[in-house]
Amino acid sequence: MASPPTPLSPGAARVVGTLTVLVGMAPILIGLGVLVPARADPDASPPWVLVCVGLMFVAAGLAVALAYGIRGGIGPDGDLPAGTPPSFRAANLLLGLTILGLMTAVFGWVAVGSGPRRFSMTLSAPFLSASLTARGGELLGRAIFGGATLLLAAMFVGGGVVAVARLRRAVRRAR
Repeated sequence: MASPPTPLSPGAARVVGTLTVLVGMAPILIGLGVLVPARADPDASPPWVLVCVGLMFVAAGLAVALAYGIRGGIGPDGDLPAGTPPSFRAANLLLGLTILGLMTAVFGWVAVGSGPRRFSMTLSAPFLSASLTARGGELLGRAIFGGATLLLAAMFVGGGVVAVARLRRAVRRAR
C-alpha cells in the first residue's frame, strides 16, 4: 500500500507559491498590454481573459504559500489545522472563491463569448493515440465548456457556503 503524500515543507511551499505567482504575472502583463507577444494570434482571447488566467495563478500561488508556507498545511479533512486564526481562514476562503470565480468566467467566455473557437480531442490508450476533430467541433466544444461553467458555478456557490460555515465555526471557537 502506498504511503500518503508528504506535505510541502514551509520553505518549499513558499518557493512553489512564489513561482506560481510569477507564472501568473506573464498573462496579466500581456493582458494589460505591458508585454507584447512576438506573434499575435488574430483569434486571441480578449485581454480580460488573459488577466483572469494570470490572476488564477497568482491566487493559487498565494493559497499554497498561505496554507503550507505559513499555516503548515491542510488537514486530512481538507480544512486548515485547528487553531488557525479566522483571518487566515478568511484569506483562504477568499483565494479559493477567487480561483473558482475566475475559472467560471474564463470557461463561460469559451462557451458563449464572441469569435471562433477551435477544439480538438485526443484519445489515448496504451500503445494507441488518436486525434479527433469533428465538423461540429465548435458547437460541441462550446457545449462542453458551457456544462463545465455550470458545474464551476455550482462549486462556487456550494464551496462558498461550506467555507463560510467553517469560517463561522472558527470565529465562534476563537471567542
